[in-house]
Amino acid sequence: MINSIKKINSQLPFLLSTFCFLLFFTCSAQQITDLRINEMFINFENEPNFADEYGRHVPWIEIFNTSYNNVNIAECYLTNDTTGLAKGIISEKWYRIPKGDPRTNISQRGFLVFFLDNEPTHGPFHTNFDPRDDNASNYVALITPNGKKLIHLFDFPDELRPSSYSYGYRYDYGCEKDTRGNIIYDKTFLSHFTPGSTNNHEITETKSDKMEKNDPNGILMTIIAMAVVFCVLFVIFVMLKIFGKFGNVKFIKSVKPEKSEPVHTIGEKKQTKREFDSEKLAAITIAMHYYLHEFRDEESEIVTIDMPSARYSPWAQKELVMKRVVKKR
Repeated sequence: MINSIKKINSQLPFLLSTFCFLLFFTCSAQQITDLRINEMFINFENEPNFADEYGRHVPWIEIFNTSYNNVNIAECYLTNDTTGLAKGIISEKWYRIPKGDPRTNISQRGFLVFFLDNEPTHGPFHTNFDPRDDNASNYVALITPNGKKLIHLFDFPDELRPSSYSYGYRYDYGCEKDTRGNIIYDKTFLSHFTPGSTNNHEITETKSDKMEKNDPNGILMTIIAMAVVFCVLFVIFVMLKIFGKFGNVKFIKSVKPEKSEPVHTIGEKKQTKREFDSEKLAAITIAMHYYLHEFRDEESEIVTIDMPSARYSPWAQKELVMKRVVKKR
């Protein structure tokens, strides 16, 4: 038992670290820090391109979920004035995205459009600022619900206001890479309006196309698949080997070994010491005395039956029958 407890204590740090890692990974699976402002359109001349639910053509921005998990943008802030952010002061010019609307839950690699029309009463996706104002700044910021952390700052040039093109990331945020594999985050004027969808509509070669070109017979794909399967099985085997030890631990209650009686030599009398209290000795003595002398109650073994002498039915006076005293003869 002691060895089993020591073995568990030695493995306890490993188990705790594994549990903390899994808990952290689960809690970090959905984070609003994965959201990015992906595309924006202002058009000072109110060029018809994308209308809101009222049929109006107003400025808009597109939010992109860069992760592969659903992220809810509710209670975050959108603003073009970050005054007070360094001090953690929430300004009245910040638009707080209301919660309760299922559309604020952006799916993995999904998009969501907000209208910058300074009409927050028109719905949860209409902000309280307009980039077409004279004193408006050239950026839009996305801030965390506590108002203390900047998630993303999307700046744009002055040429965007009169332009008939939208402005954003050509391959969506973080999807463009250079020849070395480094991610490119540069923004540019886009040739197509893509609110609510990917910014890149060019026909590109997918990974499956590349795999088909490099491995037409599927031999390499088969080897990779088998290697992945064996690696997963090996990991499962190791995990079961580690955690299976704890399932087989048996806690056996320790029993003190009985002391062996001393060996007596020939001629040496074996003395056993038995201690009895006075009450036990008295009870045993009395029981043996009654058993040897056969003390018991003596009975006459005579049964007397006396019928009632009433002329009428005894059921009329059952109490007299029940109380009648048996006469001895």
